[in-house]
Amino acid sequence: MTTQSHPMNPMHGDATMSHSQHWRTWPDWVNVVVGAYVALAPLWTTGASAVWFIVLGILAIAAAVWALDTGSSSASEWVQMAIGVVLFVSPWFASYSGMAGAAWTAWIAGVALVVFAIIGMMMARRRA
Repeated sequence: MTTQSHPMNPMHGDATMSHSQHWRTWPDWVNVVVGAYVALAPLWTTGASAVWFIVLGILAIAAAVWALDTGSSSASEWVQMAIGVVLFVSPWFASYSGMAGAAWTAWIAGVALVVFAIIGMMMARRRA
């Protein structure tokens, strides 16, 4: 028995109009890359707790993949923004604000996560 392509068949990627936007929102792909950069940053950045970068980087990747899978849902974008804010303030909470390389990595990546999550949310609202 073969499965034929049918517009109402949920097994096919083109079953709904909103599904066509899944995995295509470029700001969420950027946040996947930012998250990967943060998670790997302890390899070349000294001074920060590797745990902060690895955990926040993995959380950023997970939230961005969630956004990609849902076509940039508001909840996933808010989570990305929250992770970005936590990353931005982490140099003060984890006491590495005096370590320039690590602090700037956190500040720039944190701002990037927030900015690209906002862009992703704006794009999703325009599509709706």
